[in-house]
Amino acid sequence: MLERRAVDGIHDLGGMQGFGAVRTADGELSHHEAWETRAQVLGLVTGAASRSWIEGLDPATYLSSSYYVRWLRAAEASLLQRGRLEQADLDRWTATFEADPAARPPTRRDPAAVEIIQAGLPPHQHGPITTAAWSVGDRVRVRRMRPEAHHRCPRYLRGAVGEVERVIGADPVPDAADEDDVEPVYTVRFGSVDLFGDQTETGERPYALLIDLWERYLETP
Repeated sequence: MLERRAVDGIHDLGGMQGFGAVRTADGELSHHEAWETRAQVLGLVTGAASRSWIEGLDPATYLSSSYYVRWLRAAEASLLQRGRLEQADLDRWTATFEADPAARPPTRRDPAAVEIIQAGLPPHQHGPITTAAWSVGDRVRVRRMRPEAHHRCPRYLRGAVGEVERVIGADPVPDAADEDDVEPVYTVRFGSVDLFGDQTETGERPYALLIDLWERYLETP
C-alpha cells in the first residue's frame, strides 16, 4: 500500500547538495516523448497527480524514476489501492513490453469521454483576495516548521528572509481538509547568497529565487 507522506523527505530536493545541476539537452521542452503526455493525463484523471500520491513513492523508486515515470507509478498505485486495477494486469503488460518494446496498448476512441476529461481540467485561476497580511515590498520570514501533511514550503527556505515581489491571489491550501480553505499566495524574492552562501569561488554568480508561498508559511521578521 502506498504511504502518503509530507513533503519533508527525498521529494524535497531543493537546496540539497550532491545531486548536481539540472541540465537537459532540449532546453525548455515540457514533454520529450509521446507517452509522457498520456502519463500526465492518466495522473490527472485518476487523481494521482496529487503531490501526496507522488510523495508516497519510496525514496529509491522516486530517485530512480524520471518526472513522468513518477506520475505513472503514482497513478498505478492509486488505481491498485482503489481496486480499479489488478497487479496481474500490470505484470502482464510489463511482460508484453519487455518482450516487444514496440507493442502498443489497446486504445479506444470515445469523444464523449474526451469532453468529460477536458471539462474536468479547466485552466487554473487564482481567486480574488479580500485581505492580505503583506504587500509588495514587505519583508517576510519563512516559518521554521515541519507540517505532517502535504505542503508547498521547500525545506531550504525555512527561516530565510525575503521580499514580497507579488501578491498573486487566493488559492486552496495544499491538502487542507476543507476544500474551501483558501488564503493569499505571495511570490517572494530570495537571494541565493542568503540561502546557499557565496558561491563565486565556484564560478556561480549570485542570483534571485522567486518562490510562491501560502500566507501561513510566512511571518514578519
